[in-house]
Amino acid sequence: MTHKKAPEDRKEEIFEAALKCFNKNGYHKTSIDDIADEIGISKGGIYYHFKSKKNLFMELYKSRVNRYFDKVTTSIHEKLTATEQIRYLLKRSEEVFHDHIDVLRFLLEFVTMGSRDAEIRREVTNTYQNRVETFRRIIQEGIDKGFLKEQDAENASRVLYFLSMGFFLTCFTVDLDFDPVTLHQVNIETLFKGIQKQ
Repeated sequence: MTHKKAPEDRKEEIFEAALKCFNKNGYHKTSIDDIADEIGISKGGIYYHFKSKKNLFMELYKSRVNRYFDKVTTSIHEKLTATEQIRYLLKRSEEVFHDHIDVLRFLLEFVTMGSRDAEIRREVTNTYQNRVETFRRIIQEGIDKGFLKEQDAENASRVLYFLSMGFFLTCFTVDLDFDPVTLHQVNIETLFKGIQKQ
């Protein structure tokens, strides 16, 4: 006797199949038929959960980007200083980067489409604002407690975001002539020299 999959389990299977197809062919060259074939279900089985390819694309982004950043931000101990929290976040980002290359490749596709699609741009903007706010709270706490220099916490948090996004985009869009992990560490140390009290 076969058991019907729970809706959330089926959605997760569809997400995995869609992730593979979007990464292989890109958004525009991927069809719902491709995703259905990848998972071995009917096209109607996908439309039962998602009203369109774009809806699936958007929901996949929200699911995976939230899961990715949850892995980065969980386990930050409140007793850590602001500097230690930032170091932890950047170290976790690097670890998660290596463990989830497939998700990050998909994120690149999604983010670049934000330059032409207002709905996608809003989702990317929400992600940007949430990450900047996370960094801002940590930096402001460090300033208030005297660990970090007096500075504009929001602008400093944007610099951290730009640093992480620059690392991410470079790794996927150029033939690397450097070790990204080593250079990422150099960037982090350079940043800390600028924001830490001596």
